[in-house]
Amino acid sequence: MPGDHAVTKHYKIAISLPTLPADAKPLSDAMRTTADNAKRDFVQALPDPDTLPEFANRQFELLLDFKVAAQTPAFISVRESGSSDTGGAHPNPVQATFVFDRKAGKLIALDDLFADPDAARKALANFAHDKLLKKFMANAPKPGEGSPNAVREWKANMLQMLDGGTKPTTVNYSVFVVQAGASQDAPSPGLTLIFPPYQVAAYVYGTQTVDVPAAIFAKFLKPAYQGDFAAQ
Repeated sequence: MPGDHAVTKHYKIAISLPTLPADAKPLSDAMRTTADNAKRDFVQALPDPDTLPEFANRQFELLLDFKVAAQTPAFISVRESGSSDTGGAHPNPVQATFVFDRKAGKLIALDDLFADPDAARKALANFAHDKLLKKFMANAPKPGEGSPNAVREWKANMLQMLDGGTKPTTVNYSVFVVQAGASQDAPSPGLTLIFPPYQVAAYVYGTQTVDVPAAIFAKFLKPAYQGDFAAQ
């Protein structure tokens, strides 16, 4: 398998991984596995120039950047972003996160934070939907920028994607980070929810994020995590 930084006539691979403390080995291992799987899938998906000569002189790219998004006394959050281009209409965007529970020594999913995950996701969904709706409506077509029918169609399509992408399902809320506090030792002020392209809006709008204050979900936290967030 190619290395993390490899260039040939047919492809370019550029993968950046952060250096983490020794006690975060499960997090490092998870990123390493993710990067290796991405490389393997990318190489296998490359068009064969012998059978598809139109791609013979095109260089395809796998670009992945893993960065520590935030650290608190309780969590390390890593965000993965990038793209994979194997000949489609446009590169496939990559957005993922890894949240490491430093006390438990393991990776966690969003639901793991809560005693009542369903109720917590509903609260997060309501907050995210309202925030994104205000944002999208602020950028809605203005009178004169399209026919009334076109404006109505834009709004209907926008609402359909937003409603579906913010439903309180586990999948819709699988990409998140725990925000850093005001100082290195401070508890987290909240979560950042990340919605990859296509989830809540058309591809042209890119990745969407929503910062959620801890007060929105604090009452749903498991007792073990209640002191790790500052709900003001």
